[in-house]
Amino acid sequence: MSEPHPELMGDDGDDEARGPVYGERRRRVIRVTVLVAIGAMLLPIVLSIFGTAQSAAQRACAVYAAQFDSDAAGGRVAFELFARGGPGWQCFSVTANGGETLIAVLGLLPGAPRPIGPDERDV
Repeated sequence: MSEPHPELMGDDGDDEARGPVYGERRRRVIRVTVLVAIGAMLLPIVLSIFGTAQSAAQRACAVYAAQFDSDAAGGRVAFELFARGGPGWQCFSVTANGGETLIAVLGLLPGAPRPIGPDERDV
């Protein structure tokens, strides 16, 4: 009877553990699959955070518009990367004729608006 090949016996004289040998094309396909899977896991989280931040910014901006500008018809929020106060949500008061005035920089994740004193209104 013939003896099995030494590599199949597990004694090839090399102490390194050998894994399966894949071709370059298969490695590339596995890498792309892993990147797509990671992207698919992160996208819902990013969209959820953005939606939550947007609704919080809208609520905070409505409060700021009512507190800071008695002539305002409402408030508008916008996310700007290169704003004066850095990246984040900007709150604008909107007048009846369509004019806008920046009244608050809300930041990346806006929180509850701070209370203002009577002397700060319409300044």
